[in-house]
Amino acid sequence: MHALEEMSLLKGLTSQELTGLARGAVWKTFASGEFVFHQGDEARYFYVLYSGMLKLFRSTVDGRDQTVYLVEEGDPFCLCSLYGAEVLPVSALTMTACEVVAFSRECMEEQLRRSSLVLLNIVRVLNTRLMHSYQMIEDLALRSIHQRVASFLLHAARVRGGDSLRVTLSVSRQEVAKILGTTPETISRVLARLCQDGLIEARGREIVLLDYQGMVDVAG
Repeated sequence: MHALEEMSLLKGLTSQELTGLARGAVWKTFASGEFVFHQGDEARYFYVLYSGMLKLFRSTVDGRDQTVYLVEEGDPFCLCSLYGAEVLPVSALTMTACEVVAFSRECMEEQLRRSSLVLLNIVRVLNTRLMHSYQMIEDLALRSIHQRVASFLLHAARVRGGDSLRVTLSVSRQEVAKILGTTPETISRVLARLCQDGLIEARGREIVLLDYQGMVDVAG
């Protein structure tokens, strides 16, 4: 019950409403590298990531993966199950040990009928994901790999907040490559070039933006 109160998606619900949701909630734990669900599975549950990190990705018939979204603590995912989807369009794979709360479709639909608050919160999440998708389409279709990497690092710095110029990548370069639609070797070459140009300093997952405006110019 207390854990549900902490979820931003459920902020503002009454104790009675939270109790009703808690009855229909299933708590699941996963080790790093486990699938929560696979692309093509039946869309039966709505999920919230309580702790850890996981990724949503699509797979092609020839075995290639494209990371669609990194889900972090507090994020809801598999929202399509609430809106008529019969099967899941992506797979969910944990990147750390995770705790996941699964709500049945019926449980969430009942809550949405009773209160518009959760629906409003879901609309906000969907809007954020839509804008993220627009940015990803633009990056993959219209931007060079140097622009994509620079944009990714600038975004990571903004997410950190304040005027931070230091970025700690939450995922490996291999995962960054899957997000940006390239290879780990290409990511390493681009980072090396940015270092050579005096724009960044990179040590493993720690990256310092030495020339913020220069990175903005590279990102276009």
